[in-house]
Amino acid sequence: MTRTALGSSRQLAAIGAALLAVAVVAAAFGMVVAGGQYREALPGLPDPGALVAWGTPILRALTGMASVATIGWLLAATFLDPSGKNGVVSQAGRRDLKWAAISAIIWAELAVVQLLFELANVLGVPFSEAVRPEIFSTYANEVPTTRALFVMAVLAVIVAIGALATSTTGASAAWLLIAVAAAALPALAGHSAGLGDHALAMTAGVTHVVAAVLWMGGLMALGAHAFRRDMPVDRAVQRFSTIALVCILLLAASGAGNAYARLDAPSQLLSTGYGQLILVKTGLIVALGVIGWVIRQRMLGTLNQVSRVAVFARIAGLELLILSIALGLGVALASSPTPRILVDLPSYGESLLGFAYPPPPTVLSVGLGFRLDPLFFTASVIAGALYIAGVVRLVRRGDHWPVLRTASWLAGLVVVIWCTNAGISVYSQVSVGLHMFQHMTLTMLGPIFLVMGAPATLALRALKPATGNERGPREWLVWLLHSWITRILTNPFYVFFVYVIGLYGLYMTPLFGWLMGSHVGHVAMQVHFIVSGYLFYWVLIGIDPRPKPLPYWGRLLLLLMAVSVHGFFAVALMMGTTPMAVEWYGLVQPPWVTDPLQDSLNGGQVAWALSEIPSLIVLIAIAVQWSRSDDREATRHDRQADRDGDAELNAYNERLAAIARQDRRS
Repeated sequence: MTRTALGSSRQLAAIGAALLAVAVVAAAFGMVVAGGQYREALPGLPDPGALVAWGTPILRALTGMASVATIGWLLAATFLDPSGKNGVVSQAGRRDLKWAAISAIIWAELAVVQLLFELANVLGVPFSEAVRPEIFSTYANEVPTTRALFVMAVLAVIVAIGALATSTTGASAAWLLIAVAAAALPALAGHSAGLGDHALAMTAGVTHVVAAVLWMGGLMALGAHAFRRDMPVDRAVQRFSTIALVCILLLAASGAGNAYARLDAPSQLLSTGYGQLILVKTGLIVALGVIGWVIRQRMLGTLNQVSRVAVFARIAGLELLILSIALGLGVALASSPTPRILVDLPSYGESLLGFAYPPPPTVLSVGLGFRLDPLFFTASVIAGALYIAGVVRLVRRGDHWPVLRTASWLAGLVVVIWCTNAGISVYSQVSVGLHMFQHMTLTMLGPIFLVMGAPATLALRALKPATGNERGPREWLVWLLHSWITRILTNPFYVFFVYVIGLYGLYMTPLFGWLMGSHVGHVAMQVHFIVSGYLFYWVLIGIDPRPKPLPYWGRLLLLLMAVSVHGFFAVALMMGTTPMAVEWYGLVQPPWVTDPLQDSLNGGQVAWALSEIPSLIVLIAIAVQWSRSDDREATRHDRQADRDGDAELNAYNERLAAIARQDRRS
């Protein structure tokens, strides 16, 4: 390492240490304002001590900064660096991956230390007690927060090893996704989960964390590269500006959701220290948005100049300072009691659900009821808006896009929204039969419409190719469609196993009840329903390109096998002698569910009845596509015959004649 590079690294390390200090001070100040500071416990109550009370939020801030650094370096190497060619990271990108590995190791170490502090805080014991082997081995796996931190540490180590062994942007993107998932884990197990509205609180919390680490991490990496001037900063900033715009929109929406979940009234924004911190943090985010807008409008086209790059580096430092303060305040909010007064629900089952029991189901209450699921609702709206934007771009360009494909895509999104936000989403949590109705609709009907919408084909036609050898959104999509990942996901044996055989593993084991008992597990199960159905029908009737299309006779065989195995599954459910998932449905059983066994048997009947119509639709679609394929092949042969004078037929007749002559001679 040269003297100049060594001096630059030392300066960057000093800046990083200063940002860490700012985040820690902001966290401590915020806890005092919000009332989360240490107070000596009353006699007879557990007291972890001042070390644990103050050390826990400080470690949260330090761990968060380490995750930000890891994600930032990976983001720079994967998406921001325009110097990489043909999917191989540049020299600057390899340095970024090295720093990502170092940051990930520090992240893992801090996560382990934070785990011990969190355990002491939850148990109400001094830190010296939490590190005792008998205490750690007994309770560490029982506390959701410590369990999440352990998984985070393991994933961080995996990311570190992967970053050191990576030289392609595709592999770097995989490690980036794992790192982002690891950073979001504590939000899934933290105090968001303890609020009444589980869906809103946890969705907003996870979204907030993901947007924050991507924004802050990308800005950190850009600032470092602008300081070292080892990357085309102008094009890197142009790429990051789009990511930053999405992140600030997500931060605004998730911040509003967090405030709604934690405050009883808007007046608490002014009357409580917790609310005042929310206002200060909101002001910081708005200020950052304004600074980003100014950079995009006034500096984006001039960053190829050395003097302007230096100015950008200073502005990026200012943004990082503000983000460090915002991160510290976020840690303080997560470590302080919320002003919201939780209303005690009348029964234990309702407290587990987070809402009161619904009335006995009717067609209107199941079909027209509404309870917002922000994750699926927002994702569906964004998917619909992006699809329509792609269609509009094609139409303005003078290209044609079938109306039926657009209608099919929107119909599929409507099915997803209905299954996850209508009354059926509420009743599915208290009744096995209605859960099965939701499941079958979500996995067997919605994906058919989504697949027929051909979103990948639309994106390939609507997105503009990147200039030179750079990899833009279209190039990433092409890479994904032809990657080994897609080859595995669209393998007929894999989709058959996930779509059909997976039903047995889910509903005939304790896994079903375990997933229903956790909001995260419930969301994961719904995502699985959608994705498995989409992959299955993509193989059968998909229009989008895939690595190895299955012949039409193979598609029919796969469909018949799926129908048969699914039928056996439904029969097995209808012949059950014990209720399903009693570890969940037995606890949340509403008064109108008088016979849990019959409710489970109803689920089997629903599985049997609802499989027929989607299978018939798919069978018709395969037949139509097969017929059209034969017509296209016949037309191709006719055109070829017109061009070469039917040479293929003449050659075939000549071969038959030669065989006949040979037979006569013999």
